[in-house]
Amino acid sequence: MPVPDASELNMEQPADGAVKATISQMFSTPVARISFPGAGEVAAPLTERILMRSGALSKDFGYKTETAGELTQWGGEPAVRLTRWVCAAAGRFVESLTGQSLSEAFERSAGREGEGSGGERQVRVAASRSWASVYRPGDRHEAHFHPNTALSAVYYVAAPGLCELHFLDPRPNVDYFDAGISLAGDSHRTRVTCKPGELIIFPGWLRHSVPVFHEESARISIAWNLNYILA
Repeated sequence: MPVPDASELNMEQPADGAVKATISQMFSTPVARISFPGAGEVAAPLTERILMRSGALSKDFGYKTETAGELTQWGGEPAVRLTRWVCAAAGRFVESLTGQSLSEAFERSAGREGEGSGGERQVRVAASRSWASVYRPGDRHEAHFHPNTALSAVYYVAAPGLCELHFLDPRPNVDYFDAGISLAGDSHRTRVTCKPGELIIFPGWLRHSVPVFHEESARISIAWNLNYILA
């Protein structure tokens, strides 16, 4: 798998002929936002099924309500259609980042671990878990990540306004010392705002949170844990 070039900043050459320095900005984190072409067709049936499911067949965490069971098993054809599109979009996301097909990228990574097959196995992105979240006034979700997940995906089904998702600095040591000057957004959160019909894809290890929801009508989102499987 090719390693992305670091983003570099060349310092101006001093007049006295001193050696020029190059500063590299490293370890960027890719996050994709994509609009679902069929959003208008699936919004109403998905909303109805999710709200029905958010009663007795749900998990109330106190800070939000989450549906139980696999979305594709109880969500009907709209859920299956959306999930297929999400998996395909995630595959294209990875291929655009690596510059390779999923199969090529998988074999390249496996080869580095001494597990390459010597050929090209067919690989695709599949959902290992899926669920819907319903946020009502006062609900939130504190910072967390999704273990054993290659990619996380969040799709916004319905909301009275824009939907916020916060991403936290993934570098674990930046919280332990305040140097006085931030050189690379140390410990900062990045806020992404979406509207219903949009999908967010990001690495499963990236911590994220949902701020307190203040609107009166519910906000509904769907999440997937995505992994690579051999076709």
